[in-house]
Amino acid sequence: MPLAPRVHRSPDCDRSATNAKVTEIALALMGVVEVDHGVFSETASWDQTATPCVLGRDAITAHLLNKVPPQSISIDQVVCHGKAGTVSGRLTRDGIGTMVFCHVIRFTDSSCRQVGQAVSFEHRDAA
Repeated sequence: MPLAPRVHRSPDCDRSATNAKVTEIALALMGVVEVDHGVFSETASWDQTATPCVLGRDAITAHLLNKVPPQSISIDQVVCHGKAGTVSGRLTRDGIGTMVFCHVIRFTDSSCRQVGQAVSFEHRDAA
């Protein structure tokens, strides 16, 4: 079993309950933590860089089982407003190096109980 990655959160990130929830979901999408699968609506979708869209709670749950976590994650920004949130920063993957990432989480309503859509990207860091 791989070691859990080092996760660094910028001290500038707001630690509100909604931001904490969005951060936990983003970490789950990166294979770092597990979340209750009920957090995804039955018809949720997940778009990722260079990967076909994953449709439905069961498909997302199955996809998460095979997610390989990065070696380290630095969360630079977490922003939530209404029924959407984003988590962005940098991560390091073995054999690939440092990449920027962003997860956009759209909830089904402003209560932020269930994810209706997630859009994720990772891109080689030019820095």
